[in-house]
Amino acid sequence: MSVSLRSWCSTIAVILTLALLMGGAATAQAKCEAERFVQSVGEAYDRAASTGSASAFASAAARYSDLRALSLFALGRYRKELPKAREAEFLKLTRDFIGETLKTHGSGFAGTSLKIIECKEAGGNLVVTARTSGGARVIFRLGRAGGGFTVRDVNMKGVWLVQQMRSTFVGTINRTGSIDGLFKYLKS
Repeated sequence: MSVSLRSWCSTIAVILTLALLMGGAATAQAKCEAERFVQSVGEAYDRAASTGSASAFASAAARYSDLRALSLFALGRYRKELPKAREAEFLKLTRDFIGETLKTHGSGFAGTSLKIIECKEAGGNLVVTARTSGGARVIFRLGRAGGGFTVRDVNMKGVWLVQQMRSTFVGTINRTGSIDGLFKYLKS
């Protein structure tokens, strides 16, 4: 093979490699159909962190999540023990708990933006991993809802919010012996 033919083949190989790499990067970026949604959630959490208010975090969570579904899931096997007449009270207390938990673990959001690192399907959810401009990793477990998305869980500083709720709620009921014990705990 002549030098010019080798040179031409090398050039074509480099071009094809670059095209594949650039196409792969574009495909990876295009795969995260929830990027705008996650950016919106991040902006809401940023505003909440800037205020330092648990109430602001609770409002942000309520806007982007189905708090009723998350709250009832957190009861685990004790879901059936929640009296219908006390459901609204439970949901309000749980919203407050979520706000306090997010305030504690989401304080690094203030003055930051999110960059999507990874976006993948897992167990019927879309899992989006992002980094704040401060370097903290945040993972969102999203479900599809009404042509868009809803946050099913969020991991900040290594803590999954809904799993933490479930562990706390079920543990409190086990320790106190009744759902009334959970109400007392949430009110304190």
